Amino acid sequence: MISFYDNMVIAAYFLLMIAVGVVFKRMNKNTSDYFRGGGSMLWWLVGATTFMSFISAVTYTGAAGKAYETGTFVFVVYMANGVGFFISFLYFSKRFRQTRVVTAIEVVRERFGRVNEQFFTWLVVPFGVIHGGVWLYGLGIIVSTVFGVSMEMTVLAVGITVLFITLLGGSWAVVASDFMQLMIMVPVAIILAFLSLKELGGVGNFLEQLPTSQYNWSELADSKIVWLWFIASFCKQFFSVNNTNDGYRFLAVKDSNQARKASLMASILFFTVTFIWFIPPMAASILFPDVSAVEALKPLGEKAVDGIYLAMGIELLPVGMIGVMICAIFAATMSSMDSTLNRNAGIFVRNFYKPILRKSANEKELFRVSLITTVVLGCLVILSAIFFSELEGINLFDINMRLGAMISLPFMIPLTWGMVFQDTPRWAGWSTVLLGMLISYIIQTHIGPEILLEFIGVDTPWSNRELIDVMFFSNVFAVIVLCSLWFLGARLFRNTSPETYLQEVKEFFVKINTPIDYEKEHGHKGYDMQQFKILGNMCLVYGTFLSALVLIPNDLTGRLCFVFIGGIMLTVGFIFKKKYKKSKLESKGISG
Repeated sequence: MISFYDNMVIAAYFLLMIAVGVVFKRMNKNTSDYFRGGGSMLWWLVGATTFMSFISAVTYTGAAGKAYETGTFVFVVYMANGVGFFISFLYFSKRFRQTRVVTAIEVVRERFGRVNEQFFTWLVVPFGVIHGGVWLYGLGIIVSTVFGVSMEMTVLAVGITVLFITLLGGSWAVVASDFMQLMIMVPVAIILAFLSLKELGGVGNFLEQLPTSQYNWSELADSKIVWLWFIASFCKQFFSVNNTNDGYRFLAVKDSNQARKASLMASILFFTVTFIWFIPPMAASILFPDVSAVEALKPLGEKAVDGIYLAMGIELLPVGMIGVMICAIFAATMSSMDSTLNRNAGIFVRNFYKPILRKSANEKELFRVSLITTVVLGCLVILSAIFFSELEGINLFDINMRLGAMISLPFMIPLTWGMVFQDTPRWAGWSTVLLGMLISYIIQTHIGPEILLEFIGVDTPWSNRELIDVMFFSNVFAVIVLCSLWFLGARLFRNTSPETYLQEVKEFFVKINTPIDYEKEHGHKGYDMQQFKILGNMCLVYGTFLSALVLIPNDLTGRLCFVFIGGIMLTVGFIFKKKYKKSKLESKGISG
């Protein structure tokens, strides 16, 4: 199934990722460099990592399976991300950068105090390890089953590569690798979408043969359920995108305007790439109406639909391009893992080790501890993925989704509203999270979907999909409404807060509303030229390699696929090199 050429592409991809870590190692001089690139990154780098951090292997498996079954219905979540990042462009992203801190939990300390700092630290770090393990395990399942590669080999190869990149290069390598992975992922998605439409005879035939349930959502569930799910998805993603913890990516960008550009880039990518991504699984609903009959997916059994994107790739992509598609799936998981690993190591070191264990620690010690922490957390993620693979009879994805609903959403409410509303007491932060957890627990264990369906007036026979959707939007609405009321209602008790706390919060809001003057605050113009030079060289090297794959014995269409993907990467590389040379000449002209 996987040819020699595919294996060669995969090997080259891993070598490229490792090279990223090695190249960026020299740019880390302290913990600020290691965990946020010293706040010196350009918008297109941060925009790429922001987009990639919201993508995982689930996009190619579970989400693709949903697109096969429900068509455009799955678009909603990704469109909601686009809307969330557009709101970030309008308000949040520049304020995240203007906090001028190194980690997201430092924002929590400045906004809510030290008790909340520790409370949120010990929610983020352990949950991040579990998430990372599930992401890695999910990748291992699909790759090992469909392509016959052992689970342990997949987990170890990807896990160790991510750990190596993050350990050596820190946030610089994490963000640069995410950019390179985006440069692979999007062209592959375009190629497979094009080949899928070509197989069906063009866009017209595709639209004509598409099952009506793929675009008429009323065929999927009761219209009330559909619209409530739709609204809940947009509300949830607003908080997912714009909370302090997930806004950490903007701490790395160079200044306020570049932060806004980065969030706008992520928004545009979600609005455009989403449509391209899900054309292949929607086309598969026409080409393979019975997914259980697809030979390549038979090893997946009842989960065969989760491998439909891979099946389309195996069916349509030329020799060698399947390896590029596998790299894209690796990239989806690695981009989430490396960002989370780097962020959580930073939180442990700067929000627990320094303030609690070693208040007198200098930068040299903190940097050394950062490396050790990265290794420990990376190993824990790998071990947790292996542990999950040995469990039987447990649906880890359901557990992960339940934990996410019970912890993630309540966690996001105060970390979003805390950037907007000034006059809430300290206890509003941690108490809102605990209230949200309690609400989620009650809904999921004591109320049940049948009662909720009766409440909204749906009395027709219920499908399993409707039951799942009702639990989702009921949990989202209950947590958002009640937790927001609790958090905002706490403003009535603002006079009970100490004067020192009120002054600290006032200074915090003055700071986040003050634009960044990079040269004045950092004492230099930044590392713009280095970023253009290094990423330009990498694009040229890997673009040349991919272009050379045109020599693989494929038909004309197959060869043109490699011309396309290699050409895009080479074009970006040449643009970056030209930009580097221009900046260098301008710098010499100014100095001269």
